[in-house]
Amino acid sequence: MASHALDQRLFDQTIGIADNGTAASPADGVQLINGWLKVIEGNKSTELIEAKLKELRGLLQFANPDADRVRSLLMDLADHTEQVSQGSDIQEPTVKKLENVVDSIQKLAEQL
Repeated sequence: MASHALDQRLFDQTIGIADNGTAASPADGVQLINGWLKVIEGNKSTELIEAKLKELRGLLQFANPDADRVRSLLMDLADHTEQVSQGSDIQEPTVKKLENVVDSIQKLAEQL
């Protein structure tokens, strides 16, 4: 399992990309996805998110990723992340962070 410091950095980076107002590069996206995959791997409640992240990572490795498919995956990720945030075993500070991530993912999708 990843450290708390890594978790916090990923939250900050994810929110920062969306708040930046400019589209992140595919390489930035792949790097961020790899970090999140390290955090969530093996967690039963995030299996759908893991699958969507892996698919998105694959798309971002193309020279010209399909923007419509990327947008769709981002919206799916936002939906699944929101569902995870509503789980009974999630602590309040983490819920707030996940809600911010959901907002950021939705902003990224809208920027495409």
